[in-house]
Amino acid sequence: MTKKTAIIVDSSAALPAEIRRSYGIEEVSIPILFGQETYMGGQDLTSLADLVELMTKKDVLPTTSQPSPAEWEQALNQAVQAGYTEAIIITLSSGISGAFQTAKLVADGFDGLEEILVVDSKLTNMGQASQALLAAKLAEKGRTLAEIDQMLAAFREDLGVRLVVNDISHLKRTGRLSRGQALISGLLNIKPILSFDIVGDGKIGAVGKARKMSGAKEQIQEAFEDYLRAADFPVRAYIIDGNNAKLGDKWLKDFQAKYPTVAFERASMDPVIGVHTGDGAMAVIWSHDWQVMAKED
Repeated sequence: MTKKTAIIVDSSAALPAEIRRSYGIEEVSIPILFGQETYMGGQDLTSLADLVELMTKKDVLPTTSQPSPAEWEQALNQAVQAGYTEAIIITLSSGISGAFQTAKLVADGFDGLEEILVVDSKLTNMGQASQALLAAKLAEKGRTLAEIDQMLAAFREDLGVRLVVNDISHLKRTGRLSRGQALISGLLNIKPILSFDIVGDGKIGAVGKARKMSGAKEQIQEAFEDYLRAADFPVRAYIIDGNNAKLGDKWLKDFQAKYPTVAFERASMDPVIGVHTGDGAMAVIWSHDWQVMAKED
């Protein structure tokens, strides 16, 4: 029998439905909780704007949970019914969610597929989504799960991110800020600059601060330029806005003009990560160009 590999992500990957369909990627929703009320990311709430609107109406601030074991099992059963013989699950960072551990437990006890690979993306949004897209392309070329796992690990070694938030209180409230509190504690009217520890535990830590968004952008560009100087491969980067499309478009235009050899794309923050960042955040994610990697493999 020809092996067919299902690719499964959680909704924090923020992959638009049309892209997921074109690559045959399935999605498991992450719950967003307003007190006793549950909304499913990617279904009930499809944008950060939806979340912000709810936050203005509700008396409680939201938190996130993780997909239940039954939801991961349902996704795997759907893969079996669709004729797949193996699966790759790519979750958001284990440093900010238990989704990876739960998916791994379910996969270890599931016997309807020949093999299941569960991958900790160590990031979210397009950092997670690009790994799913790369995995889908490699699976299409007939690569084994071990080969795909190795390629994804190599991809993560060249993956970087900078995130700036307007207000650190949401990350403190949800307990997702793990390092660098001393860097930004006690300071008013600042914009913390954050990163994920991709080569480590995948947690979020503060790496800088700025008074204005323009200053944060300059620091992000400095980090990006350091990366480009060391990169001996084609680079793809994503400009990601948190409910501020106008600013996202401006950053895209500015980055494209400053770094013409880089392949840039625009994306938006999903409501799941928006619970932790609040409104108006901005992010840049960069990596080895996954499209080039897939072609060269």
